Amino acid sequence: MSTEIELKLRLPPQYVTTIKELPLLRNYSITKPAEQDIFSIYFDTPDFILRKNRIALRTRRIGTQWLQTIKNNGIVQDGLHQHYEWEYPIITNIPEFDKISDPDLMIFFSDSKLRNSLQPIFTTDFHRTTYLLEPFEGFKLEFCIDTGKITANSKTELICEVELELKTGKNEQLIEFYKMLQAHCSFELTPENKSKAMRGFTLLSE
Repeated sequence: MSTEIELKLRLPPQYVTTIKELPLLRNYSITKPAEQDIFSIYFDTPDFILRKNRIALRTRRIGTQWLQTIKNNGIVQDGLHQHYEWEYPIITNIPEFDKISDPDLMIFFSDSKLRNSLQPIFTTDFHRTTYLLEPFEGFKLEFCIDTGKITANSKTELICEVELELKTGKNEQLIEFYKMLQAHCSFELTPENKSKAMRGFTLLSE
């Protein structure tokens, strides 16, 4: 289990190229940017038992590798997302419940009726450009630019956002970096309280 801390920011689509050309990305990068195509399938029961228990279950393909991710107990404020996360490599796009090691989640998913009623409910399909930055000593973050779409039934919603994920350092440093980033941008970066999963559920209910 790990605690994921990230700041999500909505990005106007016309400025994707502009933000990639910001000097601070070059100045603070400690590795070359990585490019990935990411496809995710989110699962729940027809009556949304997982959502009601504040649990998100997805399988995600990055390249040829599938990963299973479970997130729980999320806290969101002013675009800052904090939650527990469990991630495991799996063989296909089908969830593998024997991978779960957390005692509470093992009990929750031990219900065979629940497992058998799980089904894909929506997908996300996006391209991610990731920069690993070290603006200050002891403070590192992943700077991710995501562009793509969420699909629920026959409806779609665009993804165009920046995610600032804290790797080492303090939450306050992440917020200060956001303020510095905004000062270098001529366009608005708006804190986003809805995760891709939350946006998928909203699209599903419309």
